[in-house]
Amino acid sequence: MGETVLTRRKFLQSGGLALAGAASLPLFLGRTALAAQVAGTMSDYGPDTILVVIQMSGGNDGLNTVVPYGLDGYRAARGAIGIPEANVLPLTERVGLHPEMGKLFERYQAGQVAIVQGAGYPNPNLSHFRSMDIWHTAVPDAYAQTGWLAGELAATQPTNPLYAVSVTDSLIPALAGAGTSVPAIPNVQAYQLRTDTRYPADRAAQIAVADWSYRQDYSGRAGQGYIAATGANALASTQMVQDGVAAYRSTVEYPNFALGASLKSVAQMIAAGLGTRIFYTSFGSFDTHSAQPNAQARLLGGFSNSVDAFLRDLEGMGQANNVLLMSFSEFGRRVQENGSQGTDHGTAGPMFVIGSRVTGGLYGEYPSLTKLDENRNLRYQVDFRSVYGTVLEGWLGVDQSVALGGRYDSVGFV
Repeated sequence: MGETVLTRRKFLQSGGLALAGAASLPLFLGRTALAAQVAGTMSDYGPDTILVVIQMSGGNDGLNTVVPYGLDGYRAARGAIGIPEANVLPLTERVGLHPEMGKLFERYQAGQVAIVQGAGYPNPNLSHFRSMDIWHTAVPDAYAQTGWLAGELAATQPTNPLYAVSVTDSLIPALAGAGTSVPAIPNVQAYQLRTDTRYPADRAAQIAVADWSYRQDYSGRAGQGYIAATGANALASTQMVQDGVAAYRSTVEYPNFALGASLKSVAQMIAAGLGTRIFYTSFGSFDTHSAQPNAQARLLGGFSNSVDAFLRDLEGMGQANNVLLMSFSEFGRRVQENGSQGTDHGTAGPMFVIGSRVTGGLYGEYPSLTKLDENRNLRYQVDFRSVYGTVLEGWLGVDQSVALGGRYDSVGFV
């Protein structure tokens, strides 16, 4: 015989998508009362300005990314791993991009890339965990529980549960905070209800049975009723995402690279018109204590090519003017190379802000390579919270003091 048809009774007996099985729902819908608003709100949100944050995890070496080939001290400090001047993609007579960043260099020449030099903060921390926590919360001098973008969510109070999406395996802390609920969707194709894999040809019937069971009268059974309402709305949510993604058409070929896959998922969700305004993704690792030249070249090339593919995709769908990308790493590396063809944890580094409506160019002074701090590290030139504040107010239209707990000078790229 062929595969057995899953009946309503068998479904309920087996617990395939049983009401108590909250794990079968998208995680954020199983946790929050916002789930009850999904079906009635998602279609009410159209495209608007969109922020895509790219986290370069591990501590990217800024000196070999935005290369100070014409500054005193670079050749002396980087005798083994320095980028040859002939290979640098020149931005000025003194600084240029890593040779693997050709696509981003072209975007810079077109005025679509702003580079904030020497971004950092006072009293820098060289621990991966603490430094990332500082960048996630925008609070360098205390331990905070709310991410800086969760502050944006608190300021705007969106009712669309897909207003922000973490395109990662787990929720990025920058989006976490009390009273906020953000889904982690590493792969849009996987964002759908799980059904009983023993009956793959019966998926539609299983979902129909689940929908029926979720919509029964659970009066007097508050907990079960809540889960049922959550499940019903989860069905609507996931189906809307899948329908939107199914309509995605693109001739752009993304690189075979982790960030490329993430940005393709972002492009699919933008094309679906889900009303998401904040996307956050991460790739790496840039923790190049040894064998840095090849490892960083691969990562920076992947970054440059993935971003260019994403921008071409946006241009094809008419969304390029609506999207801004911002990248950062939790710290840079020391000026002096180590003895293992690598670099150790340092301080300030470059941030990239990319988009067709960016005022491109270099922002801030390049940190001196000879006038270092007491630990022989770079002195930061631009407070990273100024970059955040510029993005919040200039792009997302949010009062930065609400999200950041204070006001910081605009950097001026938007």
